[in-house]
Amino acid sequence: MEKHARDGEQQVWQRVFAGPETEAAEDLRPLLREAMEQAGAYRYLTAALTGKTRERAMLLYQGQMETIACLRGIGLLSGRGEELLKLWQPTREPVVRLLEKCYHRSRRSMTEYMARSAGIEFGVVFRRLADREAEHCAILAGLLGRTAQEEKSGTGR
Repeated sequence: MEKHARDGEQQVWQRVFAGPETEAAEDLRPLLREAMEQAGAYRYLTAALTGKTRERAMLLYQGQMETIACLRGIGLLSGRGEELLKLWQPTREPVVRLLEKCYHRSRRSMTEYMARSAGIEFGVVFRRLADREAEHCAILAGLLGRTAQEEKSGTGR
């Protein structure tokens, strides 16, 4: 597992040092697929949570839909067309576990977007996406803390 993490990190750094010339050749499908999975998870969380935590989950969902729109826009601007994918439907699992998965997915996306932020054509967009994912990480950590505390104290959602 550690080797897999090192390989992924090495690939990110290769893209960073490869420079903007390779940006046009980058395949957006994996990024879009991850963003769609995250949007599906946020939509599920919006239905599973209540009160302030539900409102925060809704903000995550709306931000993720904007990320998907940006990725599709980059695809159109770069001549690769628009990829149509359905929103991923998460399996039913405890909210705390799903929040943990969402946090780690968001952190990986942030790293990937940051690696692409040096590009000339779309670097500024990827930087904005990385910033959004950083904010999502903070929101997810807060939601996880609140939800875990509620479950522990028995107050529920």
